[in-house]
Amino acid sequence: MDAKVIRDALLENNMVAAVVKINKNQYCDISYEYLYSCEFIVDTKRIPVYIGIPINWEQELFDIYIENYKEFPYIPHVDIKGKLCLFDLEGVLIDNDFVGLLYQCIDRAVLIISDGLNRKNQIDFIQEFDAYWEQLKEHQIIKCVIPNEKKSQKIKFVDSISNHKKSDNNINNIKRFKNSVAFAAPDMDSFSTWQIKGTRQNGVYFYLEPNEYIYPPDPRNKIKLEYFNNLLKFCIADKDLKIKTKNMRNTVFIFEIKQPNGDRVCIGVLLKNVILDLKDGVYQINNVKKIEMYPLIVTRLDKKHLMSRTSDVYCLNKKKILLIGCGSIGSYLANELIRAGFEDITFIDNDILKEENIFRHLLGAEYVGMYKAEALVKYFKKNIPCLKLNSICESMQALISEHEVILKDYDMIISATGNHNINRFLNKEIYGKGINIPVVYAWNEPLDIGCHAAVIQYKYKGCYECFLDRTSTTDELFDATAYCEREQKIIKKIAGCSSSFIPYGSTVSLKSALLCMDLINKLLDNRCYCNVLVSLKGDGYYFKKLGFNVTETYKRQTENLDISDIGEKFSKRCEICKQICNYKKQR
Repeated sequence: MDAKVIRDALLENNMVAAVVKINKNQYCDISYEYLYSCEFIVDTKRIPVYIGIPINWEQELFDIYIENYKEFPYIPHVDIKGKLCLFDLEGVLIDNDFVGLLYQCIDRAVLIISDGLNRKNQIDFIQEFDAYWEQLKEHQIIKCVIPNEKKSQKIKFVDSISNHKKSDNNINNIKRFKNSVAFAAPDMDSFSTWQIKGTRQNGVYFYLEPNEYIYPPDPRNKIKLEYFNNLLKFCIADKDLKIKTKNMRNTVFIFEIKQPNGDRVCIGVLLKNVILDLKDGVYQINNVKKIEMYPLIVTRLDKKHLMSRTSDVYCLNKKKILLIGCGSIGSYLANELIRAGFEDITFIDNDILKEENIFRHLLGAEYVGMYKAEALVKYFKKNIPCLKLNSICESMQALISEHEVILKDYDMIISATGNHNINRFLNKEIYGKGINIPVVYAWNEPLDIGCHAAVIQYKYKGCYECFLDRTSTTDELFDATAYCEREQKIIKKIAGCSSSFIPYGSTVSLKSALLCMDLINKLLDNRCYCNVLVSLKGDGYYFKKLGFNVTETYKRQTENLDISDIGEKFSKRCEICKQICNYKKQR
């Protein structure tokens, strides 16, 4: 970009005056291709600013700084260096019209300054509270599991700030301080989950619902103890909460603030040489000798917060799930269920993970030789917090027959075995006992030909047995949903008969798991108004290349994804459905 073009553009803008090109192209330790000083005309005032033009302005736009910001009023969207936060560039498409972009940035900067000086955008302090808190001097990061119960209570913390050695020089202390991270939680299990070691000390969590807005402190100044005592005025004190701090060298206070507009923010402070008093129903922090204070940037590790980046359906984790089959489909489905927020899952599978499984299974070589159900529990508990997982490494049929597993104890049953015989057994149990619990099934077709998922509820028409039909000539039983023509030798063997398997890759199992998750989400949102079969048709390139034949079902499916009402499409020939229908009529 030519310097003359930039100068002319600035001079022609009626909100800009006193334009001067700076020969030194660095400001606030950032290098620019061009740097200009000028004045913005904001209402009736002239505000001195610097404009930095980076080389890659098409990606980063321009930087605008308020000159002498230390003496400027504290207004939103300005950092401690005086740089204005003009736009959130996440997901924004930037035009390459230089002059147009420059004028847009100037307009935005003038508006921010004007609204700030006239106190029109004070609510922006609340919406971006964390951004200002993170600029406080001498801050430290604390990773914190925020309590579910919203009331003042004791927590435990491990402090890494004070763990410096007196023999270390000041430079080493500063390096250790900048790299230090503390941890706090209300329960001991969280320390184990996140593998936190160290001496645990007492801290306090305060929950506030103030009737007025709590604004972030000005990060240009060192925060004072009065700020935190003002917060405590909005805290409901609990006289039964005994907090011993007199003999402690340091303590952590975590504040969760629910602002009047519903916005929430978590902040904290590590204080040394203080005591916490309760006087006239109000907590008060008092220093006993020279106080040390370190603002804490709270990185939340509680599950509800962690899941907020993925879903708004945190309540899903209260469902109790029975997952039958921990092979390729089951492993990927378990992964999706847990990451969707389900905590209480029982895995059933009596198969062992072998070397030949690992290229189409979620788990790898580390778990070879373990029962698949046990291996999944171990894997997830190792990597995901707050789980209630159980494994049963026995035959599902035996467990049900011997009443060791009671189906009606669960909120949802998922069969990912891909085995029609097991699924028929499960279906017979459900319909024979009239268990009105949703059952989700998933199974793969060979190679790249496709996959299926179904959701079946006793209260609706249609069941798993509906998928089976008999030939008109030999009365042979066959799967009416299948894409693969019968009597083809697709099954492969690694050694003997016990090593037989149907060839398919991990991709098709992932697709089956995703079909299931879509059905599960609809179930939990009460959007399943009938029993549904979802069939995903692959292009069949490798299947056909190897000389295999597809069924008429595959040929008739015109769209890649087919969604069928099981009761309407399949149930007319099903003996189980006829019996259930007659039973319901008699009732």
